[in-house]
Amino acid sequence: GLLNGDERLAKAKLAAQINDRIKARGITQKEAAELLGITQPEVSNLGKGRLSGFTFDRLYRCLNALDLDIEISVKKRSTRAKTLAGVHVHA
Repeated sequence: GLLNGDERLAKAKLAAQINDRIKARGITQKEAAELLGITQPEVSNLGKGRLSGFTFDRLYRCLNALDLDIEISVKKRSTRAKTLAGVHVHA
């Protein structure tokens, strides 16, 4: 299905964490691809924010491969919130 704005933003933030970690390690896209279990063109797409082929689960697996932990919390939405429930990333 189509992602809402919050979900797109959350995926972009997760991708940014992956890209930052790849840069911090000083590894090539090819090396990153091998580490993450994806192709080099997919690493390139991550770096360019082209995330249509990446589910949250896939991004989580990439983060784990880079020794990053993911913490998910579920909470009741504020009764004052006028938007749909969403996904938020705090890095």
